[in-house]
Amino acid sequence: MYILDIEKLEAGDIFLTRSSSRDSKLIRQISQCDYSHAIIYVGASSCIESDGLGVQSQNIQRLLFENESDILVLRVKDDSFKKMLSEVIVFARQKIGTEYSTTEAKLARLEKNLSAKETNRQFCTRFVAQAYQNAGIQIVANPDYCSPNDIQGSKLLSITNNVLRAALKLEIDFAKSENPLEKQRDIHNFIFENSRIVSEQDIQTFEQLSKYVLEYPDKEKDIVEIIEKSGYLDMWKGDVERNPWYYDYKEFLKHYANPKQRKEVGYFFATTEKETRERYYQTLETVKFGYSFYGQKYFEIQIELYKKLIELSETRELVGILALAK
Repeated sequence: MYILDIEKLEAGDIFLTRSSSRDSKLIRQISQCDYSHAIIYVGASSCIESDGLGVQSQNIQRLLFENESDILVLRVKDDSFKKMLSEVIVFARQKIGTEYSTTEAKLARLEKNLSAKETNRQFCTRFVAQAYQNAGIQIVANPDYCSPNDIQGSKLLSITNNVLRAALKLEIDFAKSENPLEKQRDIHNFIFENSRIVSEQDIQTFEQLSKYVLEYPDKEKDIVEIIEKSGYLDMWKGDVERNPWYYDYKEFLKHYANPKQRKEVGYFFATTEKETRERYYQTLETVKFGYSFYGQKYFEIQIELYKKLIELSETRELVGILALAK
């Protein structure tokens, strides 16, 4: 089994993947492509994809590949485009929670000249191509309907080689272990499904939900109740309970008895948490701006949430720095 080498990746990289699963084989057969899925790497070991469960984030350390040819990593050729990749990532994060459209995905091979019929839905290649288009980088002729072959053949992208390495048994065990991001996905789906019932609108993202709350303040109490009931505000507690050693240096030393592993984990937190906090700060400023209009609880609870997430990130970074210094 193979796993991605994080040190070889850059935020904004596109992964085209395939597997031996029945679904992957079927998609490749129908689309006449070598690959069946497309993913955006957003940095700090995290990627975002649109699959049958909707747009969701994933830890790349949970992506395993049977063969080295099962993934193709593509990167923009022109260095001048790289300063625009932050906008690609912003778009990708804003779409988390958006439902998948099987109908639109099936049309991708046929509809090469039309605009999206379901503009508030995604499928993997549309998601990737639209994210780039949003940043002003048109990697395919029609971002609304495109295939893995269209992305693979883009003149703006080049292949990045030697991005895989053999996975250690410990890494394979982790990749196959219970995934907390699945709970996060379920929470997001709960929020949007119930918000659609309350609003009678096609709400797919937090951006759309925030806009709705500002436009319909009489419904804000109902939306807050949905969020509080979902467990969204307490997701961070799960990580603290599962991984207490990330937040306590003494526990970190006990848990990572192997000096090599201790350094590797310490390096990860010491070098990635700043980027994580920048994202949290951006969201914090957004919800503060929303709160400035009517002082709604909907925004207030998110302000407190993101302050807490920033605090936890600072703690993880400090533990990582201490581990490297030892």
